[in-house]
Amino acid sequence: MSITNLPPEILSHICEYLEPQEWGALRITCHQIHGSTLEAYATHYFKTLPLLLTRESLDNLEGVAASETLRDSVREIQIIPNLFEGWPERDNERFTSPGLSIRKQRRMLRIMRGEKEVPPFNNIEVKAELDALFTSYQAALEEHRAILDSELTTVLEKCLPRLENATTVGLRCYPIEFLLKAKHRSFHCLGLRELKNQFNTDDMSGNIAFTDFQEKMLSMPLGLAFSQMVKAIIKSSHKVRTLHTCGNIACGMKLGSIKLSESQYQSLLPLLTDLTTLHMCIRIKDNENDTFDEDSFKHLLSMLVTVAPKLKVLTFAQWSPLEELSPLYFQDLSQNIRFSQLEELHLHSIELTVENLKRFLQTAAPTLRRLSMKNVSLTDAIIGARDPGPLTEERSSWGSSLSLEVINKIQELWKRSFILLAESPKLQFVQLSSLGYRGREIILQDDLYMERGQPDAQLDSNARRSTNWPDIYCDPTRGQSSLIDFCFDAERANVSLKRWIMQLRMEMCNPGLANTQLPGTNGLMFNQNGVARSITYQPGEEPDPRRLTGMVALVV
Repeated sequence: MSITNLPPEILSHICEYLEPQEWGALRITCHQIHGSTLEAYATHYFKTLPLLLTRESLDNLEGVAASETLRDSVREIQIIPNLFEGWPERDNERFTSPGLSIRKQRRMLRIMRGEKEVPPFNNIEVKAELDALFTSYQAALEEHRAILDSELTTVLEKCLPRLENATTVGLRCYPIEFLLKAKHRSFHCLGLRELKNQFNTDDMSGNIAFTDFQEKMLSMPLGLAFSQMVKAIIKSSHKVRTLHTCGNIACGMKLGSIKLSESQYQSLLPLLTDLTTLHMCIRIKDNENDTFDEDSFKHLLSMLVTVAPKLKVLTFAQWSPLEELSPLYFQDLSQNIRFSQLEELHLHSIELTVENLKRFLQTAAPTLRRLSMKNVSLTDAIIGARDPGPLTEERSSWGSSLSLEVINKIQELWKRSFILLAESPKLQFVQLSSLGYRGREIILQDDLYMERGQPDAQLDSNARRSTNWPDIYCDPTRGQSSLIDFCFDAERANVSLKRWIMQLRMEMCNPGLANTQLPGTNGLMFNQNGVARSITYQPGEEPDPRRLTGMVALVV
């Protein structure tokens, strides 16, 4: 049977096994194949458009927007603002030294495998090649930053009016190593092919090591890209139903890099009247010298309060990695926010009290079905909870310097929080990960791991840590996987949510074993020198919301 006689559904299914350029080559062989695979081709490759911030990718976006055939298929635009931004700037020496070492190692491996005609190692030639690679790296980084500064707005402003069906707009983050190694079938991205052609994958992977990836270095480009994205949405009057103000890693956009005026925030709100999904992660400051842009912070929270009644899905984070954020901020938010349709809530990197959590969930409870809490730190005052000071061999964890009464009070606080969840009438799915008190992590123990509805549950959940980092970024529709998850799924569980969550046992975590920095303090970073700087608050005293000095906030 001729391929042209196959039903369109079968032909489209066969084409899904082809790379994009192969599918494109097949489609131009005849009018019949072109027409029968058009809808599937557009849906498969243009429904979601991840966009690198390079000039080639912006040109590609304009081409899609100009095409009557393709533009109607676009439903989502994902802006990737962290090209090379997840790594520190490198000079030529720091860039080329790892490359020399890696090439020597490759040559040695080829010799050990007995490969014939292994060429001698020419240090001068290799150095010249790496110098050229460094020059290309610098040029790409300069171009990327120029686009972040202004050019992104111009292109989006031109394209958005034509992409009428693209009602989902937002930011995503992917390490350069993942981008260079990603397969077209698993990850289609505008500008990716040009990036791979410009840089040798092995050389870039060796010179910009994955271990250098730092979430805090993403916060500035996220803030800049968010500003450019919002300006384009306003100028094009493009209505949005789903908005991601942060990446798929819940790291947060830095307030200081957001360049939006009060009038621009006000102009954005009418374009969000149909918003049903919001991902908002706010990162206060990364360095002691960073200023706290309180006006931008309040504008973002006001935007959240405004759109809350129609939201069905919300991911929210507000934290300062260097210090404890005043509880007044979440308190004000919890008192003013009103949900009426919220079905799914993800709280990440949040500092709150039990009472503020109760207020925040109060109007969501009648409709809320799915909830996750990750890197959540309670800040209720407890008399006697002191900073333990430097670690010693005799005192290997912060909890060992506290009385049993204080530890019991911390556990009671979380038990009260668990009761709030257990009493939610519609809640069907709960995910807990990296919970703590004032920046110090607690460890959960689950005796009903076999009955909570998780088929992959293991006896020792605390030992089940994910180290396959590329998997975190390969699915652009989901957030970052937790290192330790305690999940309850009512549809598969053999026990009730209340019985499962109330039997969870808690103990204080040794900071030397903690893999997660919780919001609130640097309490997880205790070492032989102890905490370098600290400021204390008396029981019941609230931190001054304007006095954010980069110090560690504790209770005495």
